[in-house]
Amino acid sequence: MTIRIVDCKKLDMTEDEYALYQKIVRSYTTATNKGEDLFIDLFESDEEGIIIFLKPPSRRQSTLEVFLFLMALFQHQHLRLMHNEVSSVCDQMKKKMQELDEKTLGIPDRKIK
Repeated sequence: MTIRIVDCKKLDMTEDEYALYQKIVRSYTTATNKGEDLFIDLFESDEEGIIIFLKPPSRRQSTLEVFLFLMALFQHQHLRLMHNEVSSVCDQMKKKMQELDEKTLGIPDRKIK
């Protein structure tokens, strides 16, 4: 993932997510409006670029497309975090099982997939 800046805030996005962001911005950019402005004041993110809060538009006008994009990005970011945690726990469990097998059964190098 790469940290990008949207509305002066960090956002962790994949290349595909960033390409979609750029496509949305381009589609709403006109001679008098900047597409980036539709993202102003719709979210808060932490230092790692993870969205921690989505705000419904209240002071500025935005579009449903922009808000749905942010909702999807929020969900994807948190699913990636959960996936990484589960993978880490599984790896730790595999190592522990291997250590136990070596201690109790004398079975070296058990391959668990």
